[in-house]
Amino acid sequence: MGSLFLVLKAAPEQEQHAHFVVNLAQAAQAKGHKVTVHVFGDGIYYLVPNMHIGPTNTAELCEKENSSLMYCFHNVEQRGIVPLVMESARKASTPDASMEFIKHDRVLMISG
Repeated sequence: MGSLFLVLKAAPEQEQHAHFVVNLAQAAQAKGHKVTVHVFGDGIYYLVPNMHIGPTNTAELCEKENSSLMYCFHNVEQRGIVPLVMESARKASTPDASMEFIKHDRVLMISG
């Protein structure tokens, strides 16, 4: 099976982008593909459960064996929301995200 790296950088008002990424990730997982989603910029607000924006099933991406959800810790720290981000997502740095590009067969970046 292949692997897919999805990068999401979309502000909360571009909620349709987050829905697209989560739906695509789940469809790829269902086909047996490995999926990694990296969220950065204002996209990190989708990882704050109490904000009630974006897909409600984002945390499910961390529950499957063939998927992972990561976020830019620098962006979270800048915005002062470190304690608010869902615990199931893993924090990452820019070099961590860069290494994901070479680990996957396909890369798709969604930005608003």
